[in-house]
Amino acid sequence: SRAVAPFPGSVARAARVQSTRASRYARQRFAMRLDNGQRCGFFIGDGAGMGKGRQLAGIIAQHWAEGLRKHLWVSVSNDLKFDAERDLRDLGCGHINVIPLNKCDYGTLKEKQGVIFCTYSALISARKAGARGKTAQRRLDQIFQWCGGSDFEGCLLFDESHKAKNLFGGAGGGKPTKAGQA
Repeated sequence: SRAVAPFPGSVARAARVQSTRASRYARQRFAMRLDNGQRCGFFIGDGAGMGKGRQLAGIIAQHWAEGLRKHLWVSVSNDLKFDAERDLRDLGCGHINVIPLNKCDYGTLKEKQGVIFCTYSALISARKAGARGKTAQRRLDQIFQWCGGSDFEGCLLFDESHKAKNLFGGAGGGKPTKAGQA
C-alpha cells in the first residue's frame, strides 16, 4: 500500500474543512484491504446541498497529488460535469482534465489521464455493429480499457449513487437493473 501523501498546500487552503476531512478519511479507508484483498471503499451520505461534489473533487485532488492520474466520476446527468470542473477548479485543481464520455467516440480514448465523467445510463450504452465497418462496443468496456483493467488504482466516484438502482433486485423478487449491475 502507498503512503498517504500530504494534501497540497494550495488545495488545503482552498478546500472547506469538510472536504479536506472527507478526503483524508477516504484516503485512509482506501489504504485498507478487505479479507479478499480488494481495496476498501468510502461512502458519503450527506443530504442535498452539503457539498458532496466538492468532497469528491477533494478525493480526486488527493489522489492526483499522489500520482494517480485516471479516475471515473459517474453521475445522473452530463450537465453535472460543469459542477465537477468547478469543484476541482475551486480546490486549485483546474488543470485536471474532466473528460465528458458522451462527447467521445467509441473506441480507444485519446486522453491518457484525467477524470472520465459519465452517467449511469452510459455504463450500459453500446454501439451496435453496422455500416462503415463499425464493430459493436460497450461504453463499459471502453471505460475498463482506459482505466487499465484490473490494475486500476484510481477513484471510482458514484455521485447520486441511489440512481444506480437495484444491483441485487428487490425483496419482492424483482430483477436487478442493467445500470445497477454495471
